[in-house]
Formats: sequence, C-alpha cells, structure tokens
Amino acid sequence: MHIVSTALSRAMLLMLLAVPAGASAQPDEAPPLALNRETLETQIDAFMAANGYAGVVFVALDGETLVEKAYGMAHADLGVPITLDTAFGIGSRPIDFTTAAIYLLEQRGRLSQDDTLSDYLDNVPADRAGMTIRQMMTGRSGLPDFPANDRDWDADLGWIDRTEFERRTLAIPLLFAPGEGEAHSHWAFGMLAAIVERVSGQGYSGFLRENFFDPAGMERTGDYGESRGLTMADFAAGGGVQRGLPNIPPNWGPTSWLVLGSGGMFSTLGDLRRFYIFVTQSGVLEPRYTEHFLSARAGLDGSDRGFELFSFTDENFTDEAYVMLSQSGEEGSIMAIVRPLVALLRDN
Repeated sequence: MHIVSTALSRAMLLMLLAVPAGASAQPDEAPPLALNRETLETQIDAFMAANGYAGVVFVALDGETLVEKAYGMAHADLGVPITLDTAFGIGSRPIDFTTAAIYLLEQRGRLSQDDTLSDYLDNVPADRAGMTIRQMMTGRSGLPDFPANDRDWDADLGWIDRTEFERRTLAIPLLFAPGEGEAHSHWAFGMLAAIVERVSGQGYSGFLRENFFDPAGMERTGDYGESRGLTMADFAAGGGVQRGLPNIPPNWGPTSWLVLGSGGMFSTLGDLRRFYIFVTQSGVLEPRYTEHFLSARAGLDGSDRGFELFSFTDENFTDEAYVMLSQSGEEGSIMAIVRPLVALLRDN
C-alpha cells in the first residue's frame, strides 16, 4: 500500500460521521466500541491493551482534553515505550504542508493558483500545458495518483530526483483533461512541491522549516533519512513492511520525489497540533487561506511500513481527535477505533 490520502473527501467525512455509535461496519463483524465521554479514558486504555495497539491518542471535546496518552512500545525488543513525544511516519499528511506553502507564496505575490504548468516547465505537451495550480490542489489535474513505475524498487522509497519527477510529469498519460474530471492525486502535490522550489529558490523542506516548522516550534518533524537530532528511541518502529532495522524513518533513505510534497516525513502528536494552530492563529496566512484549515476536517493516512494516522478537528478547534499508530495488526485496523471516535465527536 502506498501512503494514503491526507484529507478525506467531504463525502467520505460525512459517511464516517454518519456511522451510528455501536453499529457494525460489516454484517459479520462484532459491534464496534461505543465510547462514552465520562469513561472515555478507561475505555480507550482497555481497547488499546486488548488489541495490542501501540501509539498515541488525543481527544478533546468542547475544548477540554479528555485523553492525551501514549500506549505500547516504540521498540519492544529494547523495552522502549512510546511517549507523547515519539515520532511516527505520517503518511501523506505533508499534503497539508504543501498546501500551506502554496498559499503563502500566493499571499506574497510570487505565484497565482491560476498559473499553469507551462509557466514553470518548458516543452509542456499541449494536453497539460493549461493545467493550473488550482486544479492540482483540488483533484482536477488529471495526473495519476502516484509517479512510481515498474523500474522503481519501492513505490515510496525508490530514489528519483526532481528532474526525473518532472520528466515523468510531462510524459505520463493523463487520466482526463485538466479540469474535466476529479481524482485525488498525490502526484499533483509533488508537482506543487516542485513549483514551491522553483518559485522560492529554496529546497522544499527548507522552505517549510523556515516559514512554518521553526516558527511553530515543530522540532520533531522531518524528512525520511534524517533524525533532526533525535535518537533511535525517539522514533516508533513500524510494524509493517520492514525497510531497515529498526523500521524507522531515518533508516529509509532520503525522501524521494516519488513522494516529496505528499509524503516522506515524520512528526509527533504535538508537532502536528502546533502546525494547525500556527497556520490558523499566528497570522502567517491571511483569512482567505486559513478558511481551508478552519473547516471541519478529517484526515486518514498511513503506509505499508505499519504507520496509521487519523485526525479530526471541528471549525473552532474545540473538538479534536488524533490517533497515531505504529503497531495495529492488519492494514486499516485503525478504523476499529476511528469509527467509535467519530461517533462520539458527531454526537457531542
């Protein structure tokens, strides 16, 4: 499995919010947990222990933090527990970072969402020359979901540079003419990351760090292949496909342009919350851009290396939920806790 979409579609969000408390997702499944506000912490404690999940959980209702706890082991063989500061792979959550970068550059007058692919690349084929930044940001670019091909040893970690990524962007057949269909594309956010570099004159990661991560105090967020001064014990080892021992982001090699702009990063519960607070409350982005982050939003992310991430925030940041897992059994098993959490949030 590749990294999965960072922002649930409105339809999917509404579908999740419509799941009744205690209802079964499938007829042959046992009814999921029905969470209760008064006993939430003890219920989640029991659920995490019973299912052998390792990770962190944060839940706030009406601005009151009800759960903020770490569960399980970061490195079971070494007896290292997960803490609230443990770093996890965050799947495609960097899509939100890329979105913020594009907004900031437009706010500074360096680009427009109406700019086209041909404004940034030479010799763009006619079928995509008019593809706009806005279309890339909204699933209407026509680009496929991922840029990996059969020559890449791993669809996420195989190394290609920006030159090769841009070459593939010009050569790949489109799913549809830009603006004439809709399909989520991680590839499009990679192209947006390339535009960030071309416009700013900085590396993508450096631009994010200077303008968002450092001002927000995000000291434990970084790219694959780097540690940000953290030790092995500061990272949770993923329980999925092993890509190094231990199976942690610093051991996966530098972030490839197969995923840069839409993945290839690690972070912590605290740092992710700092990012959203910073982009909505610090004034770094004007209100016309903060609206994107201030709507009711849910995100569901993961990778085949065993990491899963769910988050929900309402319009006022008074109801919030985060689940970050490194050990959860089968792919997608995070939904066993996501569905009852969503039901609780819906009913609050």
